[in-house]
Amino acid sequence: MEETVAIQKKTYTYAEYADIISRPENANRILELIDGELVEKDRGFAPSEIAATAAFYIVQYVMGHHTGYVTGADGGYILDDDNTFIPDVGYISKARLPKRPSREAPVAPDLAVEVKSPTDRKRDMRLKAEKYLASGTKMVWLVFPEDQEVEVYEPDKDVVNIGIDGILDGGAVLPGFQLPVGKIFPE
Repeated sequence: MEETVAIQKKTYTYAEYADIISRPENANRILELIDGELVEKDRGFAPSEIAATAAFYIVQYVMGHHTGYVTGADGGYILDDDNTFIPDVGYISKARLPKRPSREAPVAPDLAVEVKSPTDRKRDMRLKAEKYLASGTKMVWLVFPEDQEVEVYEPDKDVVNIGIDGILDGGAVLPGFQLPVGKIFPE
């Protein structure tokens, strides 16, 4: 009879994660802590361009309304001791984060935008969206470049798919903000 051996993955606390990401050899890596495991975010030109475009429109809104902070693909948010996420674009209100932190925000963002890279799996992205919501995020946009659509997640609501001709609405997170989906995809 063959014996099977369980392989245990190494898990980390936030303190260990913070130490690892501060090391010089990790300076050019984007590492997230997901369920206690270190996960390196893939980089890619097209997903980065889409995220930058979405951030551009969100920053314009936030600057005009002075409501909070917008972060890019290296701005982290501590959801709990096992999860520190780095959305491609994040927004957090000054009401929830009155003072700009020197490192990661100690709370989940109000809005998280995640753009699918070639190595991402939709299933993993959707699970991540649910973790954001469970940690207090009010809205998550999952952007799928190959489909040219966005899935919108909000607490206690069904997921909404918005195609290339649709409009993203900021809802209660960014009141009055609207962004045609077609504007975030490169021509």
